[in-house]
Amino acid sequence: MNLQSRNQQVAALGHTVYDVAIIGGGINGACLYHHLCARGYSVLLLDKGDFGGGTSQASAMMIWGGLLYLRNWDVRTVRRLCVSRDRMMRDLGEWVEPRRFRYLPLKSGGRSKTLVRGALYLYWLLGGCSRSLPRRQNDFDEQAFLKREQFAASLTYEEACVAPSDARFVLSWLLAHRGPQQVALNHCALEGGVHDRGDRRWTLEVKDSLTHTEHRVHARWVVNAAGVWTDAVNQRFGIETPCKHLLSKGAWIGIKRHPNHHDPLLFDTTNNGDSMSLIPWGPIALWGPTETIVEAPEGGFATQPDDIRFLLDELNRHLRQPLTPADVVSLRCGVRPLVVERSFQHNGHSLDLSRRHRICRDRDRPWISVFGGKLTNCVGLANEVARLISAVCAPTRVPPPRHECRRRWPIATEDPERTMYPTLAERFPSARWCAEHEMCRRLEDYLRRRTNIAQWVPRGGLGAQGEHRAQLAEIAQAFSQYGDDSARAQVAAYEEQIQACFDDVLAAC
Repeated sequence: MNLQSRNQQVAALGHTVYDVAIIGGGINGACLYHHLCARGYSVLLLDKGDFGGGTSQASAMMIWGGLLYLRNWDVRTVRRLCVSRDRMMRDLGEWVEPRRFRYLPLKSGGRSKTLVRGALYLYWLLGGCSRSLPRRQNDFDEQAFLKREQFAASLTYEEACVAPSDARFVLSWLLAHRGPQQVALNHCALEGGVHDRGDRRWTLEVKDSLTHTEHRVHARWVVNAAGVWTDAVNQRFGIETPCKHLLSKGAWIGIKRHPNHHDPLLFDTTNNGDSMSLIPWGPIALWGPTETIVEAPEGGFATQPDDIRFLLDELNRHLRQPLTPADVVSLRCGVRPLVVERSFQHNGHSLDLSRRHRICRDRDRPWISVFGGKLTNCVGLANEVARLISAVCAPTRVPPPRHECRRRWPIATEDPERTMYPTLAERFPSARWCAEHEMCRRLEDYLRRRTNIAQWVPRGGLGAQGEHRAQLAEIAQAFSQYGDDSARAQVAAYEEQIQACFDDVLAAC
């Protein structure tokens, strides 16, 4: 979509009364958008940043059955997540693929090996015995870079992961539905609004940060799927709910992937009875996450020197060759929204809380709030909200642009124009293609979410010595039409961001 067509789309917002306005373009909002559009609803989705730009871009990319919840005997949640995982693997094979995981118990200390093995068999049973049977394995390729002498035999089991990234998985739910009455807009912030009981509709104040224009849009229902910002949005509109979010920060580091690293590895940590993962992803491996309670979302999306020191200390316990901050390729940090009762007072560790979801409908106004949720159960959550809306609001019956959109699952993007990036073997969708076909508006959108460049190439794609500046300037040309900055200015601003969020953080370690 070029600038002219986007401006026309934004200018036309006030001429449609949408059945549903969704606030938030993370996995919950995007999946719900797809399901409502497929049912014929006129839907507007708004995100103040880029799609999948919050928690949804900082996951482990796992579609899992909730193995760790067995520590609290939350069997019901594990069973539900296992069913969701297996259904997504069956119906969404182009996005979700099976993956063998390897748990490495310590020879001395740590969890009981007998207990862990029993838990893995119980997990397999709760998954309907549909995944590979857990196995004990003494020899495996990853021993080449690990301190082999400190581990007992490994235990393998099967999960699933999204490909090629969590951010593109979010985007996939949005791309099939684009028309005058089914609109998804990034970089459009909800500023305020009121509900008219007489007209039975919301009037919402929206600000487009790309064109610096303000608009009024109308909707019969509003779904607040803003993730970690859900409570703040509700407070702005005077919406009260019986639950709230507890926010847990999770930081990861990306390091160069060892040639012998094929399977995700799980290790016990030194505190809280937690586990951490080393997950191969393209040319890097992700190590983490941390688990830290934070008071506000803004404080949780930035990696701190203490996070990196902790992660390196934990990782170096297991590696033959220890790593230093200079070996860190990328940083990845998100905030998990954990749903708790409004009166909840947290004094323990956030791992004690289940990653369940909860849907709250306002008593007086057509407003639904979504709390919690994760990649694995995004479809179940979307169906639950869609059924709730269907019970009280008939759809406009917008015809889908093509019959495939009636499917329950998103379709893969058309074969895009692809290009290379220095040091990477994989070909990526070109910046021009992403700008025209995938609602990519800014340089950072492209490097971080439409592609994996910012996570796979040091310093957000700039290179260790800034050697890829010219390449970034060429990419930035595709986005010059969406703002006032030239390609050179975009790169300069991006480099300042990398300096503050990557260089300065590592220098302080």
